[in-house]
Amino acid sequence: MGNSISLIKNLKRIRKFKNAKKFKTFDSESNETNETNELHTCSYISDSSTKTESKHNYIFSSKFDESERIKRKHFVIKYIFEENFSAPVKDLLTNGCRVLDVGCGPGTWILDMASEYTRSSFVGLDIFPMFPSEIKPNNTDFILADVLNDLPFESNYFDYIHLGDMGYCFTEYEFDCIVTECRRILKPGGWIEFQEIHHFMSNPGPCSEKFCSLAKNWTDSKEIRSFPYSQNELKKNPNITNINEVVKQIPMGSWGGKLGEEFEESFYVLLFYVAKPVAKMHNCPVEEINELINNMQLEVSEYKSFYDFTRTFGQKEYSEDNEISNEITNEND
Repeated sequence: MGNSISLIKNLKRIRKFKNAKKFKTFDSESNETNETNELHTCSYISDSSTKTESKHNYIFSSKFDESERIKRKHFVIKYIFEENFSAPVKDLLTNGCRVLDVGCGPGTWILDMASEYTRSSFVGLDIFPMFPSEIKPNNTDFILADVLNDLPFESNYFDYIHLGDMGYCFTEYEFDCIVTECRRILKPGGWIEFQEIHHFMSNPGPCSEKFCSLAKNWTDSKEIRSFPYSQNELKKNPNITNINEVVKQIPMGSWGGKLGEEFEESFYVLLFYVAKPVAKMHNCPVEEINELINNMQLEVSEYKSFYDFTRTFGQKEYSEDNEISNEITNEND
């Protein structure tokens, strides 16, 4: 499924991590027999990331299998935006570049992209091993790691970094740290893109409004970010230019046709998952919260409820320091 492109081109150029170890991927053995046309594919994994619990209190646990929900939501979003990305990276992807998906989940976005852009190499990173470990395209790799730790990649490495729906996972401070680390490993001229759902339903009915209020109290108690990463926030980062954002509405329920029904079904899997912790926080029976969610399903079409999805993207500027660094790197190759 296209040529396998090296994730790590030269081991001497990799930043040294005390807790990092190398392992061969599913594709590495076959690559060794054809070095002329294909490069070795290696990955790095942090020992600390293999622990059952992370230092961060994620609201989603490894016991919550949301693979099917993510897959269904992925194709709804792709249909609405008419593509898997909004940043101007199509030529980069077509000609061949390095792509990182932070918080890749089951790898749906990467697998869809890798099958279309076979000249590019794709790396997915997640704290939970939801992604495929063996059966995957030759231009795809996955890493089990916590993004809150230093990422095991050299500086100025990736051409395009994608972060999808990461807002529910981190505090404002943590997310800023992640963006800083992503900037480090992004090439000058490379693009970073954030895709997130707005946390507040538009045109909510009374049941929807009540549940959203209860859920917000819960996420606020965990200091979770309240809003998608906007272009104004991205502008606060140094060396990021050509910033833009695209907002699309996705309907909830039958008033939006098959698309609305598909999104609604995938979305309520998430709501029923958070019902228990929301009920616990407000000292009420979980059955009461579940009934509230069921009533939401009855009213979203009547009120024509919808959610906004935002894609925010920007480009890392070229600088004299970057050019000097690249020259040194090229001399060492």
